[in-house]
Amino acid sequence: MLNEVSVCKIFTFDAAHQLIGHKGKCSNLHGHTYKLEVVLKGVPSMQEGHSNEGFVIDFSEIKARVQEVLIDRLDHAFLATGNEPVLESLYSSGSKVAQLSFRTTAENLSSYAAHELKKAGLPLYSVKLWETPTSWAEVLAEDLPEEGPSYRRYGGCDCE
Repeated sequence: MLNEVSVCKIFTFDAAHQLIGHKGKCSNLHGHTYKLEVVLKGVPSMQEGHSNEGFVIDFSEIKARVQEVLIDRLDHAFLATGNEPVLESLYSSGSKVAQLSFRTTAENLSSYAAHELKKAGLPLYSVKLWETPTSWAEVLAEDLPEEGPSYRRYGGCDCE
């Protein structure tokens, strides 16, 4: 669309996960400092004299919404598929667990993030989730079905 502008806000969060059955190191319980790039796209407001004039969306609103929808749930949590042997211990110790019910690969997590932000009504263009400083997965909002992503059962991660 003519006159659209993309804006991006970057977030970080720390979380642990385990990919049961993976052939590599990620079959072990481990953690990452994830970097999440959220790109929104739209036509800047033309409401003359309004405080939002010239904005697609205020960065402070992006921060608040992404924090509420994703970061508060995932930060310093164990990202669980539900089949991890450590789950019982985590629950009994009162540890923070985000029960996601899908294999917690970068691909699935980026699809999850995109779907949740789209459901929250943000004018989402894309989500890029960095799992390590050199490895990321990206989802374009237009590629997500309305009913949500089809999560992959098998996958991996690049643990360096």
